[in-house]
Amino acid sequence: MVDSKSIVLFLATTIILTSNSYAKGSQSLEPVTVTAQKSEEDVQKVPISMDVFDEYKLADSSIDTIEDLGKYTPNLFLFNVGFQGLTSPSIRGLSANLLSFSSPVSMYVDGVPTMSSFGFSEGLLDIERIEVLKGPQGTLYGKNSEAGVINIITKKPDNELRRKVFTKLGTDGKRVFGLNVSGPIIEDTFYAGISYKHDEKDGFIKHETKGRDVNDKETDYGKLNLRYTPTDNLDISFVTSKKESDDGAIDWARAGQDLEGVSVSSNLDGYSRPTTKSFALNIDYDIDETTKIRSITTKRTHKEDAALDNDLSAMNIMHIFRKYKLDTLSQEIRVEKEFVDTKVVSGIYTDKEENQLSLVQKTMMNPTGVNSHPQELNAKTYSFFTNVIYFFNDSFILNTGVRYDKEKKDIKVKESDIALENDWSNISPKLSLQYNIDTSSMMYATVSKGYRSGGFNPYATTKSLETYDEESLISYEIGYKSMFFDNRLKFNTAIYYMDIDDMQVQTMPTPGVVYMVNAASATSQGIELDIEAILCDNLTLYSSLGYNKTTFDQFTDNGNDYSNNYNPFAPKYNFNLGIQYRDERGIYARADFNGYGKTYFDSANEDFQKAYELVNVKVGYEADNYDIYLYSDNLFDTEHHATNYFNGTTTAYREGREIGVQLAYRF
Repeated sequence: MVDSKSIVLFLATTIILTSNSYAKGSQSLEPVTVTAQKSEEDVQKVPISMDVFDEYKLADSSIDTIEDLGKYTPNLFLFNVGFQGLTSPSIRGLSANLLSFSSPVSMYVDGVPTMSSFGFSEGLLDIERIEVLKGPQGTLYGKNSEAGVINIITKKPDNELRRKVFTKLGTDGKRVFGLNVSGPIIEDTFYAGISYKHDEKDGFIKHETKGRDVNDKETDYGKLNLRYTPTDNLDISFVTSKKESDDGAIDWARAGQDLEGVSVSSNLDGYSRPTTKSFALNIDYDIDETTKIRSITTKRTHKEDAALDNDLSAMNIMHIFRKYKLDTLSQEIRVEKEFVDTKVVSGIYTDKEENQLSLVQKTMMNPTGVNSHPQELNAKTYSFFTNVIYFFNDSFILNTGVRYDKEKKDIKVKESDIALENDWSNISPKLSLQYNIDTSSMMYATVSKGYRSGGFNPYATTKSLETYDEESLISYEIGYKSMFFDNRLKFNTAIYYMDIDDMQVQTMPTPGVVYMVNAASATSQGIELDIEAILCDNLTLYSSLGYNKTTFDQFTDNGNDYSNNYNPFAPKYNFNLGIQYRDERGIYARADFNGYGKTYFDSANEDFQKAYELVNVKVGYEADNYDIYLYSDNLFDTEHHATNYFNGTTTAYREGREIGVQLAYRF
């Protein structure tokens, strides 16, 4: 059990508040349509544990970044490393190792895939909805979705003219401004949408001798969306975006400092300047009412340009310079077919990755970094998949599918004779049985397989360590989804158990030498709970809880036995309890109480971040064509730093309280 007063308070408050959720009224929770299974469905009818955020829920919850999603999603954690372009995602206790280019959580933005921690920081602008799918999704999404998928869909322009400008001004130099414009160029045929957002904030870590902040942040993000519908059965859209940041040093400093006085004495001016460009061409063609063809062609380029004073001191102990360029080109074609009692989705997927990696480490013994050689890491993947939904009757539904992936990777270290290659193949099946109890509630049981692709250790001293294999798991899940009291109360829950083989872990055989190896077997188990209730016509409750226990079954490394220890970067729990008021006069108010459990940073479970809770509030006035709000993030200025995150000596510091005003004008 979770030994936490916060969880007890969460459960008690939820029970008390929802006890009145059956009060009669005219409002009800609206149905939400998702495309999690590559076709449109009511989220309450999909046998997957998932959370959905439409454009209104994103705005009400003040979700401005991918990281914010974790506050409202059970068992989702997005670890902020401390600088742009690098985020470690974790779902159900499976996390992305920052040395690996394979993540257990994949992200798709209009079909554009991101499957590593690098660039896992998509800008959220003009979004129709975000779907967070938990559990293995390999059948429909393939490699690197063994723990889940974050699916982001941009709002399509249409015949409705929409224009909006917005701004946010807050403490510590917080400045945000942007616009969304979309509408018809040729009515009923050609449409366009354009969005832009600028976001900047002053730093909070000072240089001890220069007396200035070293970690200022500034980001620009733009998106163009073109849509063409020449006939009723053909829909073509082209979405392109660019995100560019110009930040200062990483948010790291020596452990043990107070936030009001965090400082460094670095003799290197650190910076982080990631740039991400993406293109997605989506073609939807309806052959008839029962047969559809979908084509998704994407290209994504992520560039990293960063400098880090790793010792944070005035000495040249270690300076790191990183220049990465990650290119991914992908193509998916699928056919959706509906029969009398069967729905089938089948398709093929292929991608090509070309990555150029330059990591230069300059030390006192090696001041020029002459032993740091650029690398080329390439990969190709071919996949075939099918998913079948069969309706035995109105009550029993079978959902099953299978996917075959073939992946080939190679790496070359320039100015050396190091050249490695390997290939992996995998079959990812899924079997799910759904029982509709009545028109508003259902249960499901699912068994599925997930996997994360393997990789290389090009500088390994022994041949056996040069390559590490894919990680795989078998997941068992039971879920329940329901709506009560004329759709005024939603109650969803899921229980899962995952058996993990060949777990990819980080090992350090000698000081300063780090490898990825398949050194552990592990299990992950937990529960997820989502409740949404209309307490009265103007008052809504939002609550969620995720509890997870991911531990090594067997893991020994360099003479140390880590068996039964917790997997790093996997909080034991997370929760949210929110209350929102909105009435016909335009008055709006919302408060959210959310938190995370204890999170370890190493396999020995010696370095960790303590459990913490934050409170966010927002109040304002909403009119037909404008909104104005006052807000505070981290109202009580709670310290929640990632203490001793890096090697037990360095802390990734988190910002304190932010207070400001938010404005939006529609015309």
